[in-house]
Amino acid sequence: MAGGIQLGTMDRLTQAGFDLLLASLDSDRQEAGGKYELLRRKLLKFFECRGCLVPEGAADETINRIAKNLESGQEIRNVAAYALGIAHNVLHEVLRSQRQDELTEDLPAASAAPDEEAEHRIECLESCLRELAPGEANLVLRYYASDSPTHIAARKKLAEELGIPLNALRIRTHRIRARLERCVERRMNETRR
Repeated sequence: MAGGIQLGTMDRLTQAGFDLLLASLDSDRQEAGGKYELLRRKLLKFFECRGCLVPEGAADETINRIAKNLESGQEIRNVAAYALGIAHNVLHEVLRSQRQDELTEDLPAASAAPDEEAEHRIECLESCLRELAPGEANLVLRYYASDSPTHIAARKKLAEELGIPLNALRIRTHRIRARLERCVERRMNETRR
């Protein structure tokens, strides 16, 4: 389970699908194996750089979907380019699920909130995320993407990517999160009236 979405449960890789994928990468089986490994490494990097908490699962899901499409008879001329399109779809699913899971966990919860209220809180959060300035939602999601011991290194990397000191990143994400919390509470209160 990755951020509420179960990766790999819909599209399992079959031997026939894997064989078709390798054949679409190269007619020489050994060369195809090398190209497969390169494609998988590129997918891992793609997901890691975009704040995905489960890059391995997301990369595998992307490959599984490509193989399933090949098995169903779809013609794919450029597997690498096609993989990028599928990876964007998988990333969208994972990040949306991560956003719902992580931010709702961090927001103050109503005492003994029923499931309907939790669902409504998620809807309010998603609405508030859409109101953020371009890039702010992605920034706050990437910042809070991990509670693991490596989160400090990930945050340092994010600060470097943005060209700002780590402390400035902390302040910026704290302000965005505070606005999100106020927005969610405001929307929740509006519907209670």
